[in-house]
Amino acid sequence: MALGAQVGDVTRRIIAGISYAVAIGAVAGLALGLASVRYIESLLYQVKATDVRVLAIPCLTILIAVVIASVPAVLRALRIDPVAMLRVE
Repeated sequence: MALGAQVGDVTRRIIAGISYAVAIGAVAGLALGLASVRYIESLLYQVKATDVRVLAIPCLTILIAVVIASVPAVLRALRIDPVAMLRVE
């Protein structure tokens, strides 16, 4: 912000970094989940492990948790005094 970044730019950059980490974790989790389809189907009664609803509910829950968890990081980044931050750097 000391170098001219707007509030939206800072927020977008923080959210992008968090989203990137979550996307990598989601892809890894889905890959491992789909690799263990037989085991999962043996645990769940009359539910296919590749059912969209079965996969969507945890994904949406994680997405909501990520949004809630990113709010303090964004607020903390917006409250930092730009001049003090330049002095630290």
